Amino acid sequence: RGEPIGVVVNPLSQLRRVLFLAFMVMVVGVVGYRLTAQLSWLDALYMTVITLSTVGYREVMPDIDGDAKLFTIVLILGGAGVLAYSIKTVTEVLLDDATKHFFHQRSTLKRLEKMKNHYIVCGLGRVGKAVCEELLSEEVPFVIVERNQDMVRMAQERGWNVVEGDATEDRVLEMAGVERASGLMSCVDSDANNLLLIMTARAMSKDLVISARVSKDTNVPKFQRAGANNVYSPFSLLGRRMTRALTQPRVTELLDLALEESNYDLTIGEVAVPGTSDLVGQTLVECNFRARFGSVILSIIREDRTILHNPPANTKLCAQDILVVLGTPEQLQAIKLEFGIGKK
Repeated sequence: RGEPIGVVVNPLSQLRRVLFLAFMVMVVGVVGYRLTAQLSWLDALYMTVITLSTVGYREVMPDIDGDAKLFTIVLILGGAGVLAYSIKTVTEVLLDDATKHFFHQRSTLKRLEKMKNHYIVCGLGRVGKAVCEELLSEEVPFVIVERNQDMVRMAQERGWNVVEGDATEDRVLEMAGVERASGLMSCVDSDANNLLLIMTARAMSKDLVISARVSKDTNVPKFQRAGANNVYSPFSLLGRRMTRALTQPRVTELLDLALEESNYDLTIGEVAVPGTSDLVGQTLVECNFRARFGSVILSIIREDRTILHNPPANTKLCAQDILVVLGTPEQLQAIKLEFGIGKK
């Protein structure tokens, strides 16, 4: 228990053991009747079946001698023992949580084989759980990598895709589909494990966007050198958030409502301009973005990562521009539908 799925014992192996024992009893019975009663192979098989099944339909031996009688007694007792063991084993396999866990893991791995452009969340502590809930609310596909079996079962009960294992191992990340993933969130408690995880993931996927939590601010440069695109310190973020709530309460409240509240009528989102859009090459005035969609462009992030804050009206839109937009959820959904990236 607690080992990666690749080495979890298959509960069906116990059932195979039961079938093997039953087969061996049949072999012993056939060979025994063949030697003690000089029966043909077919008659020996017949006697073995009716003896073990306790049917006693019709014996093929008119005069059974002492050796055959003694062998029959041993065969019945041995068959009863195997039957009792079989019932015990099958009952344990069917009722054991490990069986449910095994098949859940196997079905998860089959789904992951077809999953792409998803996110991998490593570690299901308080930070990891919050990340998963946010991804779920955004309807973004994700898979969890967690080694603690209690956490794994909790994720399974919630219907989340989860792979049990150590996220610092190449094989586990491969099962999570790291080569096909868009991003990875390293939410492990230990900075040392987070650093090793970042290095492992970066070596396996050069284009993977990696975000990581860090406990000590002095480790931030190390995380960045290891390959993390974004590094966050929960304690530093909390300190800045509390300060802004005191110094800029109204701004903080507005951003909280726009970013955190799903039922609020104002939100901030981002959309990428596809190369096939008719907006490419037009200025903000020419495409009449505000009148067309009813939302406001706060910033434009170019493909080279340069950022245009509060872009002027004569700014031209380019393919693969990322628009940071302020509007209602319905307006943002309309923009995504226009760009062919939303759900109808």
